[in-house]
Amino acid sequence: MRGGEEMDEIVTEMRWENYFLRRGIDFKKYWKEFLTSKQRDVCYILGLGFDPRMCSAIEYVMKCNGDGIRDCYLIKFNEGETSPSKKYEPQIAENEKKLTEIVSDRGRVIPKEIEMISSDRRRIGGRTIIKCFNDVDFSKYSDIIVDISALPRPLYFPVIRKFLHEFDEKQKNGQQKFNLHVVVVENPKLDSRIKALGVEDKADYIVGFRGRVELESTGNLPTVWIPVLGEGKAIQLEKIHTLVGPQEICPVLPFPAMNPRRGDDIIIEYREMLFDNLRIDPVNILYASEQNPFEVYRKIVRTVSQYHRTLDVLGGCKIVVSILSSKLLSMGALLAVYDISEDLQPKIPIAIAHVENQGYELDPFDRDEIMKHEELYSMWLAGECYDD
Repeated sequence: MRGGEEMDEIVTEMRWENYFLRRGIDFKKYWKEFLTSKQRDVCYILGLGFDPRMCSAIEYVMKCNGDGIRDCYLIKFNEGETSPSKKYEPQIAENEKKLTEIVSDRGRVIPKEIEMISSDRRRIGGRTIIKCFNDVDFSKYSDIIVDISALPRPLYFPVIRKFLHEFDEKQKNGQQKFNLHVVVVENPKLDSRIKALGVEDKADYIVGFRGRVELESTGNLPTVWIPVLGEGKAIQLEKIHTLVGPQEICPVLPFPAMNPRRGDDIIIEYREMLFDNLRIDPVNILYASEQNPFEVYRKIVRTVSQYHRTLDVLGGCKIVVSILSSKLLSMGALLAVYDISEDLQPKIPIAIAHVENQGYELDPFDRDEIMKHEELYSMWLAGECYDD
């Protein structure tokens, strides 16, 4: 699609240069109009967890009515008997009961069991979730909605990549396509009360996003690391740095943000690591709105383009992206890596490095009070709205 001598075009030909994003009241208006405009056969995919936001988006979507199938694939992921999350089984059961009540009048809840850890203690969730959907006939659905509110990144990253790739293959072959949507319920107040308990010993690359960075043929290329920063991730940051061994680091900070000082607070938290230990040049710091994943997408794509052009005399570079922030910003990073790895010619080695958590703990909170800060987001990634 794009030759090496036309590398500047990566900036002007970004797949999601024009994008579709709805939030808050606009989220509700959009889904009501969309689902009642004509028959829509919907496949809704979400994870089962203790997070109280789990059913927020699907409850509204199901209330929109409209004609067509309404199937819900419920991902039940098992983190092992020693997972700290096991103590929240009553909350998980309550969420599953609520989901069944929401869907029962309109469609089916179809469970999909995912083992996150193998018998030899390897993390296998990303591979398992792709296999579990291989036997599903998605051709009967006009719309696929992936709700990432209660799913961990090692699961929803491979799933979204799978559907984007299938859409692109259908488009190339002139087959009937589908609409792909991603929804997420953001709540910074609640996020601050969910704590990761224990992390894996080593960082690794997410399934589907390894991007040739480990191949011998790319071993001599300089590595540029783009970590999207959030609070309380110093241990993960160190482990990913050890895996990546970058020559250049371009941190991404959330700005503008709901808390205007959030970017400054993150800099203060990581000051010693970023500037004393890693010796990051302040001019390398990138800023992107915490409420717009497509801005993160643009910043990453443009940064990769600039480094590739600058280092072209050395054969180019390889890029590693890491997400240590919200799910909304995670989507921006996912789309950037997918766009670059799928569309850019010659291929730029680009991957996503991650450290998996062993479980989570939820600090006590007033449910009614904290849910007031809930906001729904919907991203339309592929389908009708992008047709010429």
